[in-house]
Amino acid sequence: MKFTVIEGGKAAEVTAAGSMTIRDEAERRIKAAGYEQWRVRSLATGAPIPGPIRYLKMQIDFVAGKLEQLNPIPSDFTDDKYWPAARI
Repeated sequence: MKFTVIEGGKAAEVTAAGSMTIRDEAERRIKAAGYEQWRVRSLATGAPIPGPIRYLKMQIDFVAGKLEQLNPIPSDFTDDKYWPAARI
């Protein structure tokens, strides 16, 4: 019996180890903005996440989604010209 490997779905999204993806860059920027600390604080105390932090995360997620849709993806996607400025 002969078996054939069929690749499909998310198999094409696998990247080489060590290469940065758009989602990695977005997560780095969200972490640098301190969003995760505010989220944990919000969960612990019930206090809302400040508006500017929430909006910055939404903007970063939006930009990441749009950059992922580009064909070809710009090689300099980590450049600040693509991402919202953190004015907190």
